[in-house]
Amino acid sequence: MKAKFLGAMLASVTFTSAALAHDPKPQNGGRATEAGDYHVEMVTKAGVVDVYLADHNNKGMSSAGHKGIAILVVDGKSQRIVLEPAGETRLSGKAAGALPDAAKGVVQITPPKGKTVQARFN
Repeated sequence: MKAKFLGAMLASVTFTSAALAHDPKPQNGGRATEAGDYHVEMVTKAGVVDVYLADHNNKGMSSAGHKGIAILVVDGKSQRIVLEPAGETRLSGKAAGALPDAAKGVVQITPPKGKTVQARFN
């Protein structure tokens, strides 16, 4: 009986550790979440949205050929911000005005030859 209990506990701890090992980790001072094959980190400063792409091991992924749009709630209204490659692993776009540091909304990312994914930031 003790052996089964200990085995179950060990399996539970191992599974939990493996799951936590791939959680998105912000590398650029923003908030991170998963979206399809990506870890997506969104950083908003003043009127700029920067979105960083990483794989499930938190290693930066090339933004070349990617397109995106950030649909953020600003002062109770929806604002669409077009995102374009602006660095090796970053998409960027400018908003019409200032954005809150922890903006809420959705970022849609379309890879060059792939399906659009959505990252939600609540």
